[in-house]
Amino acid sequence: MSDGELYRRVERHLEVIYPARAGAPLVEEVLAAIGLGPDDEMPPAASHWDQHDVAVITYADSITEAGKVPLRTLHELLDDLTGDVMTVVHVLPFYPASSDGGFAVTDHRAVDPRLGGWDDVADLAETYTVMADLVVNHVSADHPWMEQFCRGEMPGSRFLLSAEPSDDLSSVARPRTTPLLREVETSDGPRLLWCTFSHDQIDLNFGEPDVLVDLLRTVRCLVDAGVRWFRLDAIAYLWKELGTSCLNLPQTHEVVKLLRTLLDARCPDSVIITETNVPHDQNVAYWGDGDEAHLVYNFSLPPLVAHTMISGSAVAMQRWLAQLEAPPPGTSYFNFIASHDGIGLRPVEGLLNSAELFRLIAAAHSAGGTHSEFDTPEGPKAYELNVSLWDLFAGDSDALGIAQFLAAHTIMLSLAGIPALYVHALLGTPSYWAPISEPPRIVTEHGLPPVEQNRRTINRRKLTLDEAVDLLGAQDGVRRRVLVELVRRMLVRRGQPAFHPDSAQTSLDLGSRAFGVIRGGLDWDQTIVSITNVTHGRLTIDIEVLSQLCSPDSAGIRFAAEGCMDLLDDRVHGPGAHPSLTAGQTMWLCLESERREPALASRRPRRSPQR
Repeated sequence: MSDGELYRRVERHLEVIYPARAGAPLVEEVLAAIGLGPDDEMPPAASHWDQHDVAVITYADSITEAGKVPLRTLHELLDDLTGDVMTVVHVLPFYPASSDGGFAVTDHRAVDPRLGGWDDVADLAETYTVMADLVVNHVSADHPWMEQFCRGEMPGSRFLLSAEPSDDLSSVARPRTTPLLREVETSDGPRLLWCTFSHDQIDLNFGEPDVLVDLLRTVRCLVDAGVRWFRLDAIAYLWKELGTSCLNLPQTHEVVKLLRTLLDARCPDSVIITETNVPHDQNVAYWGDGDEAHLVYNFSLPPLVAHTMISGSAVAMQRWLAQLEAPPPGTSYFNFIASHDGIGLRPVEGLLNSAELFRLIAAAHSAGGTHSEFDTPEGPKAYELNVSLWDLFAGDSDALGIAQFLAAHTIMLSLAGIPALYVHALLGTPSYWAPISEPPRIVTEHGLPPVEQNRRTINRRKLTLDEAVDLLGAQDGVRRRVLVELVRRMLVRRGQPAFHPDSAQTSLDLGSRAFGVIRGGLDWDQTIVSITNVTHGRLTIDIEVLSQLCSPDSAGIRFAAEGCMDLLDDRVHGPGAHPSLTAGQTMWLCLESERREPALASRRPRRSPQR
């Protein structure tokens, strides 16, 4: 028994999660599972990020090379492709798995031997901050717990979540249209197992404290391998309670708070990221009061950026940005516009109307992609777009599409938060239809065609190193030139204090034709105004009018008196100038006296000592 701050915090968390089981034995078991003792104390808070930080999202085997394990190829490839501009590497599930792109895990504390070993993860963590997935909601149907469940043996008989035929599951919220329950034969006869995502992904019973303890042992394993950023996959569905939606329940939030407390104590530079593809207000609730997730995925950003570029109007995105809440201290957004999943549409409920959503879906189909749906009481609704980002914007490699592709990423780099780029966006990988049983079908004015349940494989292509090299060299090297330009913009960005993830952010309404945001201000010794021409033609900006729009309280801009310079092309625009932007062009404007040179050396991992 201890009366230290860490012990008391853990005890309070467990009283919320397991009121009937909370007490000294469970507190000490929880602490021991992650490698802490009852007398350990909370260390001082750490600084987790700055403007140097940019993440890359990739599978361990997105790029493979003959005779080398993929984790080593990944390490070398990132160094070759982007130099040291990337600081965080999100390696999607590298555990043994049976399906769903690695998210149907058969062993959470092993590295799939086809990908490498724990030594390879540790080596990667010596150069980059490694972000790994905690697949908390479910395990594979091939997990040993499944066999134990069918035989009535421990721990599987308690760890997997079962249901009774009489249970009222009518309120359960799910992102799929497949049946929720799967029948399996057991030594006691047929039983029903809960499957939120697929029948190969069996939900865990977190009503059993031992399931939580086992999760913490997995966290300890990852910490020991050098992992410091933890993505809580599908965390919103963790806790189940009959008669509710089983989505975002209070116990789920408390589990995240418990993980935050434990990781803050075990390694203060750790970061928790919640993956909750739900409407915006539910998503940002995972910050808590600054005591829950460090980062939340900015799920509204990908569909809004896509809509802005496709429609040529910044109205919806500018309105969203003006209402976007500032994160609690010590937290931020994880900004992305492409990932291994599709472009979610639920996060723009209330932000885009039905006609705007239909235009997005039609654009995905026209670009060679498709979309998926989920069940609601009113019937199926569109869930996400499944298409490669390159195809959506620049598939034809025309000048406008390439400019829009760069503009979409530059808008992301301009916003408050940590930017993350998908490896297949960096490479310009096209949509991949080989694993899909049907060819793409075009949306017509008569409505949407039926769709398959899971088409995410479209954006999860596996390339050999030779194929990646050929892709970058294709069509006179247009993809390579785009990659070089993206890296250059990231280098410019990380030299500017105004782009610190925590610096002030103010929406700048320039009308429908341009997207504007002000970053920094007096507290950061620098102010940058980011302006992107989202139209399909040329746009002229009046520097004097721009200076008037930038309130001194929020920006302190003096462009009208002193002029300004564009950090992206080193061009100076004097007072009264009227610079012209081509379609998709972005300007990062600041006072010439506040300009900083691009930072040439990135911040490498600062892993804190483990307890």
